[in-house]
Amino acid sequence: MIAVGTPKRTTEIASNNTKLAQRPDKCDYGNRELLSDPEQSRRFFLLQAKFPVVFVPFIKELKKLGPEAHYILMKMKTFMQNLPRGFLNFDVSPDDPDDIYLLSDHCLYAPREEDNEGGFYIPKGHHGRTIPNESNTFCVQWRYEYDGWSFLGRVLEHAAKISPTDVVVEEIIYLISSTLRCLDNYTAMDMLESLCAKLQIEDDVINIIGNVLTNAMQRKDVNVSVAAIDFFTALIPVLPHRVWEFLSNSNLLDRNGQGGMAAFILSSVEIISGDYRFTLAVIQMVNVLVKDAVIGKFSTLIQPEVRTNVLLPFTRHLANIYETFSYWKYENLSHRLDIAISISDLFSSILLAVYGIDEATDGINKINGVLVPASQHMLDRFLASDSKNLRCIQPIIGSIEASARSLQALADDPELLNRSYELIEAALIFAEKLTRVRTLLKRTPSQLELKLFGLAPALTQLFLRENVLRFRIMKLLNGMVDSVWDGAEAPSLLAHLGPSSAVTFVNALNKALESKRDMNTQNEIARFASAVFCTKQQGLSILLLTGKELGNHNGQDKKDTQAAVSLVQALEKKAEQFEELPVELSVNILECIALAQNSRATAVFDSRRNQEFLTKIFEMLDRGTGGRVTGLESADTIVRFCFNSLLAARAVQLCAVQLHKNTQGSAESKSIVDYFVKSDNLAKLADTAFRIQGYRSSLHGNLHRNFDKKWPMAKLIRFQRTSLSQKKNGPSYKYDLEMMDDIFSVDPIWIGYRSEIVQANLNLSLIDSQSHLFQAWWLLVAALLEHAEGDSKLLKALEQIAIQCLQINLDEGIMAPLFFPIVNERSQLAFVITQKLHAISTPSVHKRHFDFTKILSLAWAFISSVDVDFPQALTDGKKETYRPLLRILIVCARALKDTKADSNVSQIMSGIFEDIVSKAYMILGPEALEAFEESGNQHGEKVLNESAQDMLLVTSLLRDCLNIDGVL
Repeated sequence: MIAVGTPKRTTEIASNNTKLAQRPDKCDYGNRELLSDPEQSRRFFLLQAKFPVVFVPFIKELKKLGPEAHYILMKMKTFMQNLPRGFLNFDVSPDDPDDIYLLSDHCLYAPREEDNEGGFYIPKGHHGRTIPNESNTFCVQWRYEYDGWSFLGRVLEHAAKISPTDVVVEEIIYLISSTLRCLDNYTAMDMLESLCAKLQIEDDVINIIGNVLTNAMQRKDVNVSVAAIDFFTALIPVLPHRVWEFLSNSNLLDRNGQGGMAAFILSSVEIISGDYRFTLAVIQMVNVLVKDAVIGKFSTLIQPEVRTNVLLPFTRHLANIYETFSYWKYENLSHRLDIAISISDLFSSILLAVYGIDEATDGINKINGVLVPASQHMLDRFLASDSKNLRCIQPIIGSIEASARSLQALADDPELLNRSYELIEAALIFAEKLTRVRTLLKRTPSQLELKLFGLAPALTQLFLRENVLRFRIMKLLNGMVDSVWDGAEAPSLLAHLGPSSAVTFVNALNKALESKRDMNTQNEIARFASAVFCTKQQGLSILLLTGKELGNHNGQDKKDTQAAVSLVQALEKKAEQFEELPVELSVNILECIALAQNSRATAVFDSRRNQEFLTKIFEMLDRGTGGRVTGLESADTIVRFCFNSLLAARAVQLCAVQLHKNTQGSAESKSIVDYFVKSDNLAKLADTAFRIQGYRSSLHGNLHRNFDKKWPMAKLIRFQRTSLSQKKNGPSYKYDLEMMDDIFSVDPIWIGYRSEIVQANLNLSLIDSQSHLFQAWWLLVAALLEHAEGDSKLLKALEQIAIQCLQINLDEGIMAPLFFPIVNERSQLAFVITQKLHAISTPSVHKRHFDFTKILSLAWAFISSVDVDFPQALTDGKKETYRPLLRILIVCARALKDTKADSNVSQIMSGIFEDIVSKAYMILGPEALEAFEESGNQHGEKVLNESAQDMLLVTSLLRDCLNIDGVL
């Protein structure tokens, strides 16, 4: 019987399939039309009537029927048998001479010799119909209902012993495999148990097929070996522990460097014949094993070491194949493509499973730790920093080089052409994942990346010619440019492109931006340009910004050194159509333009903004700022709000850059200041931008607590996405919902948790988008301060923003730890504004009057609140929280120096002396005094520790407070 732990099945086994109801979707239901076609249906029922005399043709037809095959075989109605002419154990029906019935029990299939069990018998009295036969036997179709699966299990057992490589064995195994894929786990278990019903009690169909595979590989029988591998692949979602157990003890794998049968079949049979069906079957099985390693993380039937010890040898084997497959001969070119595509995809999925989440955890302790040894082997081979062995990366390099030359030779074979596109796409994806993982893990720069930079001209040609590959090419270029080269100078993409290819590339990017389709590629173009402006690709930055290269180009045509229009200009033109664009694309384009305007490349060539474009920017700002949100809206509404907030953030960022670049009174700066000040937009928009709306604290608190209690070994925080995959506002924004579906869907309770994960991701999308908007406004206000002197209306508006920042902090408090940075930055912004107001007002002959008392009152209220808890914050070293507030108190105290303290100010001063000065001296005194003494003994620059620096601030505050008239 099937070893499942308890009779029939266990909950563990039933849950091994992540989506029971979806498994039948893996079948090809198009073939169910077989039974509706009269001619095909007639043929099928004739074959069924002749079974098992006509054996293999009927089995082949059953394979086409998907789940229907299970139910047809489960209740077979007839059994055809050839009987010798001398057979007398029957009588003829008086009504029909062709109808006979048995006088005693009759054997349909002989039992085993060793235990006389396993036979199939038909009881006496059953009727049959004689079929004309020209041989010395006569044929009878018995009308007898039996379980066809039990019969096939017995036939397989017998055939596997006497002729394990027979076509009967192969076809039975294929039928079992194809049917397994189409059934839910419960039905699949019933089918497997039916197959075992007539077998020896200590044996089962899995062991039999395992022995068939072992014998077939030893005999170099590829057909039966492929069928057996296919069976174990189909069995993984049903009984994974049996497959892992078999493979861990199988000679299929390499053991201690002694080689395995997988490598033996490849080298001794397939490379010679040019037929790689066995290797492809092995790759497919490993692919399903990797998925099961993720899905079955919490299975108690499979030890992690078993999975690791199976996957690592398989990974070595596949890496060896990937290194050499391009040198083999092929009878079928599609096998070459299938090998390359399937291994590239498999390796990419392993990298994503291991490094796409759980960044803070190392090694096998990661969520998908069983894949870590395999992934580490891949990285050691594909990300080697030396050039001793470059064969492993040659398939990636070679596929790009070859395709860049031409794919036109394949145009006459559309299927082959499409598969070739898949090959290049798989190589591009794999290369991108490798470059991003290298940066994520802070590994030494690799030879692969150097080679990829060298392929820049080839990538340009591929981008120009093949529209379907543009998105993946841009993703790879993003990964290359965005990578970190610590301790080494990053390769220059411009230098590797060369003058002609570089200009051609820019022109191609501009052309791609003109399209009203393929928005994904346009998003990646904008991200690519942003990455260029953020990194040390200075030469390329200038080319993207100006359309021209620097340097002496004597003798070269202008078209070879200058693009028709710069990429930034093309992006600006695209941005002006923002009403017609997806908001996400507008966001990425504006971010790129802002980074371009703020890059050092603008010191060489300046790209001026015109009034018309600024008007568009103001429209974007109006569209994205304002409105209220609770966090309880629909997913679509929240995502739309997020992108609109980001759009406003980029518009504000552009305004800040323009103010920073232009002098006070220039046309651009005047236009921006007027927009914010004359219409009172500054205070109105800032009030919305500085507040973080819709945070659902109870949702996050309860979710973390309940989730971590349910799955203590896989806490929620470990499922946060890493930089390996791009976060996108929506249901899978921060916590990788797809990965969690794979892992937790086996648990019925996951449905409820999943809904909360979706809500949490949407809510975090909402919070982060508003945080980006606030950050942009911070930059804008800082830029406005540079243009504020002499503009009383702007100064009063900025004063109001300082008051708003402190008031919002006081009103909202610190709702969760993730709000500490935002709260601290509000306080810091209030300090920057207050300091500027004081600096402007103090030396002025016509002293301006700002409400420093109001600012002082708000700063004191917040620093003395339970949210800040100054004594505890001082003890915990939360300097980012309390230092901006201390500095605001100091500036306000200095601003009030020549004024008479009223009762409110006097009360605040009393609180400062009691709750800040005295407590700071008590907490910091001894350590600060020791630091001052050590500093006095130092030569050269004096270095003070944090306590001493805080003590200086508090002492300064004390002195300035004492200088206020009426305090003492």
